[in-house]
Amino acid sequence: MGYAAFAIAFGYGLIYLLKNLDKDKTEKPAGFLEKLPALATLDTLIYQSIALGFVFLTIGIMTGSIWAHYAWGSYWSWDPKETWSLITWLIYAIILHARHVRGWRGSAWPFLLSSGLLVFCSLISVWYPARLTTVSLTL
Repeated sequence: MGYAAFAIAFGYGLIYLLKNLDKDKTEKPAGFLEKLPALATLDTLIYQSIALGFVFLTIGIMTGSIWAHYAWGSYWSWDPKETWSLITWLIYAIILHARHVRGWRGSAWPFLLSSGLLVFCSLISVWYPARLTTVSLTL
């Protein structure tokens, strides 16, 4: 659920960037851009999606470490999935912290989201092949 919320936030970020490119034009936006939500609404949706994804990623890391302790005897073993999950968590924590403390809103926000997306894509590229090639342990 956390990864899905981050993907949705990225989609909102792309819509924000498209709409932001068109805002400097004097004429009314035509067609597709006219039907999109306002920039302030998209900004709020991005924040809410990232906050929701962050909560679910935190819960996933915590429950995953508990499961790893029962399965392998250690809470954290620094394998690629765990490491990239931590890096993803730290980047989204920095993004949320910057939004809350520094008040980063507006056009800088979607660009920060893109940096989080790069880490998110790296995490998926590590996770997906590992799921195809390894046998998962069951309790």
